Amino acid sequence: MKKIVLTGMMLFSLFAFAQNPGSLDTSFGTGGKVVTSINTGADKAYSTALQSDGKILVAGLTTSGATGKDFAIVRYNADGSLDANFGTNGIVTTDLQGGSDDVAYSMALQADGKIILAGYSDDGSQKKAALVRYTSTGAVDTDFGTNGKVYTSFEGTLASEIKVIKIHTATGNLVVGGNAAVSSTKAKPVVARYTAAGMLDTNFNTTGIKPLWLSTNDQQYLMTIEDIAVQTNGKISAVGWLDFPSLPWDSDYRLYRINSNGSMDTTFSTDGENTLNGTFNGHDRAYGLVLKDDNSMVVAGGGYVTDLNYSMTLFEMTPAGAAAGTSSQENIAYAELNDAIAYDVEFDVNGKFVMAGSNGMATAKTFAISRVNADYTIDNSFDTDGKVTTTFGANTMNEAFDAVIQPDNKIVAVGYTGNDFAVARYLGTAATNSVADFGKNAISLSPNPANNILNISVEELGAYTIYDMNGRPVLKSAAASINIGSLQSGMYILKMDATGASAKFVKM
Repeated sequence: MKKIVLTGMMLFSLFAFAQNPGSLDTSFGTGGKVVTSINTGADKAYSTALQSDGKILVAGLTTSGATGKDFAIVRYNADGSLDANFGTNGIVTTDLQGGSDDVAYSMALQADGKIILAGYSDDGSQKKAALVRYTSTGAVDTDFGTNGKVYTSFEGTLASEIKVIKIHTATGNLVVGGNAAVSSTKAKPVVARYTAAGMLDTNFNTTGIKPLWLSTNDQQYLMTIEDIAVQTNGKISAVGWLDFPSLPWDSDYRLYRINSNGSMDTTFSTDGENTLNGTFNGHDRAYGLVLKDDNSMVVAGGGYVTDLNYSMTLFEMTPAGAAAGTSSQENIAYAELNDAIAYDVEFDVNGKFVMAGSNGMATAKTFAISRVNADYTIDNSFDTDGKVTTTFGANTMNEAFDAVIQPDNKIVAVGYTGNDFAVARYLGTAATNSVADFGKNAISLSPNPANNILNISVEELGAYTIYDMNGRPVLKSAAASINIGSLQSGMYILKMDATGASAKFVKM
């Protein structure tokens, strides 16, 4: 009887056990979750990036009694354990200006493995936009800026901050978005561009800085850029919000497109800007952005659905800068009276939209992950209703601010729980422990990184597509070797058309 039971259990574990899309990935951390305490004060993760070797970078702030708020990066192995080869036991913290308050909101990963954090540094006399570059092992890279750091006042002595950074793969230039505060109730949105060495790029709007107060009326608002996307030709799409503080319902979505020289793209809404009000005349804020292959914007954020609560919002803007219509939008409410807000949106390997954010009330919030089909219908194959919430232990405050999609379609979401970094990994497709399935779907790419020729090894070779990190198809083939010399430097995903199996590689 014991032998029969054991055999049955083995068969069950090997062939019958399955986790559905939206389930926590139990091969990661403890039950799919990892919590990391850096200091005794508040730690918050705002950004994540996936290395080509599967390691996960998570960045944000840590709070020290000695130095205040500091930039922080943690690197995890693919299984969620801390990577002892990075910084000190997987953790790097940086006090930028000797006791300054330093917050990293965004991170960019270069093809050579170097890491750039972007945010602000406040030394007590002025708050400046800040960039820091690190080597692949976590040391500050002194070849960047001045001793590895760059500080910028976007306008005069106004308080400046960066909310997002992206790398233009064709040039290596760094494109950032954020704001410059005029007062506690007024701030102008800003896009700026730096060279790969950390110098303001004077080929962009002559100064490297583009303020986005486009009319006199704009100057009464509190405004910021939350996310950007950079096309191969250098055009910049940007999203954020404007807020009229004196009104009870006061925020609108704000969207821009800027030419590579820093002028406004007048093919987008005639002047390069559009402002949208949501379905209810209330708070509507855009936080996340991805571009489709025709350069339509897919925008995620939060919007009032009644005068009481937010829902996650997702909508599309045409390349001409107009709202694409109700068939290209989706509102996802989580619970009555709860606020559900998406802080990030990503394409998964199947072209679906994955949003990461939070759900709850002021005193109790959860991670919130939702998935929407390419036709803007809720993906009910994702935890049966398209949405998942996650808490960590007994902590009542949990929020996700960023996510990344692995080549195997798993979703890594990062944020905080209580006073600590929080990371959760979810399955994007149904998973089984079938050895046969693993062998059939495993893809080996070599060399990786690659320069011209990429070799593909998989049990069942067939047609495949190579996508850039914005989810746009760039090459198709069915050959065991493909010439990728025409691609720009950066990360790409190769996906088998028939099985959906995928793998990530770096083009040098």
